Amino acid sequence: MKNKACLVAALLALGVVQPGQALDQEKDKAYKTWLEKEVKLLVSAEEANEFKSLKTDEERDAYIELFWAKRDPTPGTPENEFKEEWYKRLEYVEKNFTYGPRKGLSSDMGRVYMLLGPPAQTKSDVGGKRDEPQGGSQLEAPPQHWVYQAMPELGLNEPFRVTFRQYQWGYELDQQTPQSILRALEIFPKVVKFNADLKEIPRYKFKLDENSFEGKTISRFIAYGETMEQIPLQWIPHFTQAANESTYVHFSVLVDAKKGGLKKDEKLTFFGKLEGEKGHKEEFLKSVKLEKGKGDFIPVSFGVPAVADQYTLYLGVRNEDQTKCTLLKSPLKVPDFWSAGLTISSIILSANVEPVKPKAKESLDYDPYIFGQLRATPMWDNVFKSSDNMNVLFQIYNAKPVDGEVLLAIEYFIEAPEGTYRLNAQEIKQKVQEGQTISGGTEVPLSPLKPGEYNFKIKIIDRNAAKFYEARAPFVIK
Repeated sequence: MKNKACLVAALLALGVVQPGQALDQEKDKAYKTWLEKEVKLLVSAEEANEFKSLKTDEERDAYIELFWAKRDPTPGTPENEFKEEWYKRLEYVEKNFTYGPRKGLSSDMGRVYMLLGPPAQTKSDVGGKRDEPQGGSQLEAPPQHWVYQAMPELGLNEPFRVTFRQYQWGYELDQQTPQSILRALEIFPKVVKFNADLKEIPRYKFKLDENSFEGKTISRFIAYGETMEQIPLQWIPHFTQAANESTYVHFSVLVDAKKGGLKKDEKLTFFGKLEGEKGHKEEFLKSVKLEKGKGDFIPVSFGVPAVADQYTLYLGVRNEDQTKCTLLKSPLKVPDFWSAGLTISSIILSANVEPVKPKAKESLDYDPYIFGQLRATPMWDNVFKSSDNMNVLFQIYNAKPVDGEVLLAIEYFIEAPEGTYRLNAQEIKQKVQEGQTISGGTEVPLSPLKPGEYNFKIKIIDRNAAKFYEARAPFVIK
């Protein structure tokens, strides 16, 4: 045992055994299986080449998600009935078509089952002899017939049957198969590409159950103005660009656990509704377990994507047994980060910035406090100590590239009662893809400033577009 442990240690030291490499190899194998097996009968040559050209796992995962979204018959819902049926067929094919040199979906029976589905009926004739063109005869196993109902979408307007014969070893398509059936098999991958022009992964709207506690509480509020404030809380919104020309609204909430009589490990459910002046609506529901050791005030965060509009927000929270509830009403303007020209996200001010810690993929929610490889811990009400270094972080949207390159100047100012302080400016010159977000930020020591109220001002100059944008964030030094 000792010798084996020494051998493993030696191999690790030499770089022969690398756990990280093993994980990468597993991922590579999964992507290879997806391309060469799972979607072999669906993917076009162009799509296969696009997928092979991708560089990162994030790009590959996004491509796979969009691949299936293009083949979703009901793109307005989170369910993809075609994908679910496809994998059911794949499982059946791999288990049942195992006879002959070509097995599973590589066999003719497997391919037909995958593309046309299970037959309405199966029939079998008696075997016999088959005369060969060059003379002589061949013993023939009983042919198999699969009977199907009409499939007009594939050009098969009448019921039809597909025949398989055992020419050598394993059943193959009858060599006399009608051209209409062969054509149907050929065009199937194009026919099921229901949303061929889709460019982005669709966003599915969540809707509260009208008969749930949350749905009834909001309905009573809207109808009768019935308010509840049994769980004290404060909240502030942060905004960032989201997919599908929407904006991600992130709520930072501070719950007063002591006044609310909450346990430190109690589970709270946040819920709400956004009603826009232009008719846009969003609803949300998020359960959060309060963390221990945070004092009386416990921070919670969650969010929802929304189209730019002036909204009325109904924000609620309840405890686990539904005996305590708070429901607030407030106006909320959601900015447009897509068509407003040069602009930036909400400015995040923080005294603490750390490298992003890796998490399990399934546990990752969108986090507006991550900028590149750094994550900021936001300051509640932007209140700092004079001994703090203040980190200023933001995202830049819609900068104009020329020859694939943006050229930005970023100027920073601190506006104080006694005047304005100009800080060191920055220049950003980098290659970008169309629509790419650019991270910006700086760090400012606060020790030279007196206690009081200030504004941090950012001025971004897009030299390629000859335009500029200004934004401010208030902060306090105590």
